[in-house]
Order: sequence, then structure tokens, then C-alpha cells
Amino acid sequence: MTSNKIILILSVLVFTLSCKENTQNSNTSYYEDDFYEETENYLEEDGFDYEERTEDYSEYSNVNGHQKPTQKKGLLKSIFGGGKKSHDFVDARTGLVVNSAKYPANWQIISKPIYTLDQKIPMHLVQIQGPGNLKTFNTPIYFYIHYPNPQISQWMKQYSSTSSMMRPVKSNQQIMQDEVNQRMANSGFKLIRQRKIPRAQNYIRNILNKTGGQQAQLDHFVTEWTNGKGQKALVTLAKITMGQPILNGNTMLMWFYSLDYVFVDEDKFEDTINDLLNAMESTKENTEWTQYMAQLNQVRAQKAAQQHRINMRNRQAAFNAHQQKMKGIWAAQDANHASFMNRTFGSGSNVAQNQFVNMINEEETVYNPSSGKNYQVSAGSTEYWMDSDGNYIKNDNLFYNPNGDINLNNREWTKVKSAF
Repeated sequence: MTSNKIILILSVLVFTLSCKENTQNSNTSYYEDDFYEETENYLEEDGFDYEERTEDYSEYSNVNGHQKPTQKKGLLKSIFGGGKKSHDFVDARTGLVVNSAKYPANWQIISKPIYTLDQKIPMHLVQIQGPGNLKTFNTPIYFYIHYPNPQISQWMKQYSSTSSMMRPVKSNQQIMQDEVNQRMANSGFKLIRQRKIPRAQNYIRNILNKTGGQQAQLDHFVTEWTNGKGQKALVTLAKITMGQPILNGNTMLMWFYSLDYVFVDEDKFEDTINDLLNAMESTKENTEWTQYMAQLNQVRAQKAAQQHRINMRNRQAAFNAHQQKMKGIWAAQDANHASFMNRTFGSGSNVAQNQFVNMINEEETVYNPSSGKNYQVSAGSTEYWMDSDGNYIKNDNLFYNPNGDINLNNREWTKVKSAF
């Protein structure tokens, strides 16, 4: 699966149920805002000051720089609920609208593109506030890699540039325990139940199927909470796990997840979930963004192909240089060997002449290490023993040692070998 497809699949997590809402006019807080403020501060890093953004969010610039008119019709619906307005999710790099969705007109929406996974393809953090003391917000996507083979995992930890992203796949319950349960408890919320939201799960699965993720495992883990003070919460964990074949039948697992929080008055809880689902299903891709992505993919494919050709040329050049170097070494070795053979056994060598003479005289030339001299002996024995005066003994018994023979007047005998 290509990286662009993975990015597209990741963006599904960011958008699905990625809203939060709270009324501007209410000062009531039903829970501690600490972990909500973490996301709010993240948005404000680039100037998304929530308190100052009180304008009608149905008015924004389209991709050509023209203003879409503020919805004038249905003013009463905008005030009392029932109307819809569109919100654009914009790519900060190009100014293009990535996609848009329709929300209740009395919701205030801010979104911020982030580029943690791809510097040209944004994910969006989204916050929404509105009536009913509703706040919804999403976390960034957490992306990890896991190698089930322990040997490969150990090697990648030592040598791979992605070692910091390596982490075993966590269960849904473990993620909730590590990141959600204590925070919710600190805010005064207790878990009511785990529930299913088929519309959201089916929406994500359909997009996975359209983007090449048919084999991906989808976990849509939804929990419902209450604080006993008239407010309920919904926390959704969306986790996707995909396998990628690597060498020798092994597999690399890519797994990533996002968390979405919804807080709202109890009497508006189910209606708010339905509004969020409607907004999710109303998402429309901008055709200009689709064209931009097609061009981006084409450019990246061309660069990848060009880099591949360069790598192949470099590898071939390195191989040719190595072969040329080895040819020089082999030629030098061949020349040395030929010279040695010619010197030692050639027609002009003393060795060859001596061997020829020995063959005629039925003799053999031996070297005595005790005297450092060569001697001529009669040929035909398995071994020869010689004293310091050049006297020698012919011997065919490999177990015989003349130094132990009392009949040889206790002379010192040395085993000699052929001189050449």
C-alpha cells in the first residue's frame, strides 16, 4: 500500500466524529477542562484563539479566493436550531479546500491542519462549541510500527530510522486504560457502558475499502459516560491495523488510532450524536484538491522512478568499477603465477634441469636442515635420514628412527626432504 493511501486512510480517523461543542453563553462547566485545554492550546499555537473567533463560520474563502455568502435565509433556524452551514477543511500549504461538511448553523467550528505524517497532506484537528454545553474534539493520530518477528524487531531498533515509531500493538482496552479512563475519572465521569455506532463504523469501513484498505483491521471502540450532574460523554477510539509483507515471508504491522471526545447535556446527547453522524456523512471532497493530489502523486511517482533509475545506474557503475578492479588484480596474479612457473619449472630454470639430471642418474636431491646444504641420494626410498657428514640411510619403514638404533654408534640422524 502506498504512503498516500495510508495518509488518506489516516485522515478518515481525524474526521470521523471529530467535533466538540459548548455554548458561548453558558458559564457552566460540567467537567475539568485540563485535557480539553491540551487540544485547545494545540489549536491556538497557530492563532486559533477560540474566544476571539465569534464570526459566522458559514462565511469563508473558497479555493479561488471568492467569499461564499453568509447564509441570510433561515435566520430563525440559525438562532433556534435546525439550519445547516458548511465548514471547509483547508490545506494551509496550498490554500485549497480539502473537503467540507455541513453542521448545525448554531455550532461554532474551528479546524487546524497539521502535517505530522506528510508535509504536503494535512490532517485536521477540529473543535466545535454550541448549545447544550457540548464540546467535542479529537486528538492527533498516533502512528506506530510493529515487527512480530523478534529478530527483525531487534535489528530494526538498532539500525532503522523509524525505531522511535516502533511499538507493539495495544488492545483497545489498554489504550483506553492508558489515555482515557483516568482523565475521565478526574473530570468526574463514570463509565456507563460500551456501545456500538454502526453508521460511523460503516462509514470508515467504506472509505477503507475505497482506498485500498480492504484487508485492514478496523476497531471502533465506543464508550458512554456520565457525571451524575446532567451531562453525558462519548469517547470513541478508532484504530486501524494493516499488515505489509517484507522479506522472507515476514510482516510489518502499521497501526494507528485517534480518540474523539463528546461532552453534552444529557437531554441533547442522542441528538448531538446524530448531528455529528450527519455531518460526517455529508463530507464532500473538493475536486480541485482531488486534482492536486493526483498531480502530487504523479510527481512523487516520477521522482521515485527517477531516483530508482539513478540508484540502479550507481549500483551498475559500482559493480563495473569493482569488476575492472578485480580484472586488474586477476591479471597481476596470473602474471605472477606464470612468472613463478616459468622460473621454477620452465625450460630455462635450474630446477627443471636438475630434475632432468636426477631422472637420468636415478638420484634425488635432498636438503639437510642441520647443515643447510643439498645432497644427492639414490632415488627410490620413502624417506631419508642423514647425519652432519652427509651420510644417509634409506628407509621405507615409517616407524623406524635411526636415532634409537644402538647399532649406528649413537650418531645423530636428521630426516631430510626433497630440495625441490
